[in-house]
Amino acid sequence: MTLPEPVETTSSPLYMNYTYVAGTGRSVFLRGLNERRLLARHCPGCSLVYAPAPEFCSRCLRPVGPPFELPGTGEVSTFCVVNFPFPGQVYEPPYVVAHIMLDGAHNRLMHLVREVAPEEVTIGLRVEPVWVDDDELDTSTTSIRYFRPIGRPTRDVAAVPYAQTPIGPADA
Repeated sequence: MTLPEPVETTSSPLYMNYTYVAGTGRSVFLRGLNERRLLARHCPGCSLVYAPAPEFCSRCLRPVGPPFELPGTGEVSTFCVVNFPFPGQVYEPPYVVAHIMLDGAHNRLMHLVREVAPEEVTIGLRVEPVWVDDDELDTSTTSIRYFRPIGRPTRDVAAVPYAQTPIGPADA
């Protein structure tokens, strides 16, 4: 068997058409966003709560239970300040992208944090969603325009198990 010649170049820009399939589990979460609801599902085996939820628990592989609504508030568990422009960017840098641990869930949702200066965002910052107008609602995370602060961290960052100390010039 003879192998084909390796590809060494390609034309630019490169376009790829693809279809994302959310699956049965995550579709529940996405449909909830169209109604301004953050829907979670609970694993009856190990008690993990997922938002968005897969169809099966990632820890014990059991089917997750029926959906229920979360309050919508949460806290920043980690974040990144985007400082550099790139093609297709919606917001002008600097802006914050964060992993948000929704109250009542055991996994995180990645989204924007706005209405706060990037240097004021901290791990543990309490946030709530800012929803788009009714005519913009969709079965997509874009139904949440961004998250905004509702309070300072309620606990010491050092006590948060997933928090890590930032690396500064002295640590580099």
